[in-house]
Amino acid sequence: MDRELEDLYRSEEEVDLRERLQAVLLLYDGMKVKEVSRILRRPVRTVEDWVHRWNKGGVKGLRTKPHTGRKPILSYSEWERVLKEIEGKGMTVRDVMVYVNTSRGVEYGYKTTWWVLRKKMRARYGKPYFQEERRPPDAEEILKKGYMRH
Repeated sequence: MDRELEDLYRSEEEVDLRERLQAVLLLYDGMKVKEVSRILRRPVRTVEDWVHRWNKGGVKGLRTKPHTGRKPILSYSEWERVLKEIEGKGMTVRDVMVYVNTSRGVEYGYKTTWWVLRKKMRARYGKPYFQEERRPPDAEEILKKGYMRH
């Protein structure tokens, strides 16, 4: 058993599981939970939890369980339709939030709307921002050259 566990520990690519297997190996080597928690820089309670999971389910019990989270109010296909509807309209995140809330009858807050648009749907910023009139057209190039000199 020790040899199998050692081989599994050495070949495991999932970092969380590897750390938990290391804890089990150290405990099999005769260390106390407190010593293992100090070596791994984890709370004693965490190592105790791993021991309980190991005793109950072996390696399977040590694996990280998937975090499913809450189901979205609007599906991502519905968000894709929203993006097609608002394309080219120069809407801010707040504008999109109001649009979704009124056209779809669902309540999304600003943060959630931003997160869905920017992180999940990878939507670009659509609202043009004011540009300084005195800014030369090649301002970025001038800044790059000035930055490289230092």
